[in-house]
Amino acid sequence: MKQSGFDALIKQAVARDKIVYAGFGAAAVIAFSNLKGLEIVDDPQDIPAGYDPEIVSEGLGFVPYALAVHFDSDHPESELVNNEIAFYEASGVPYRTLRDGEVLIVRGDKEKIISRDREP
Repeated sequence: MKQSGFDALIKQAVARDKIVYAGFGAAAVIAFSNLKGLEIVDDPQDIPAGYDPEIVSEGLGFVPYALAVHFDSDHPESELVNNEIAFYEASGVPYRTLRDGEVLIVRGDKEKIISRDREP
């Protein structure tokens, strides 16, 4: 996002209420302002060819808490998410968990989580 300039463009568009930001997995966790702790689940050194090797720890700042995705889910990273949560708790980082199949909807100061397993 940073290398392409998409981070700046999406922040501007969301601020002007011109677009909805949505994502799954990595696209969700970057909604917080800080990406520290994610290295517990995803190796920051795993960089595809052609990408800048600089590690960026700034997120988009759309939500005031970290999102721990794949929590308590049938996902290969799910067990590691508990370690990520422990890091947040030890560091005083506010966080929310999302299971696979859950959606966090934020509009202004209102938010709700909808699950495919439960009626809204």
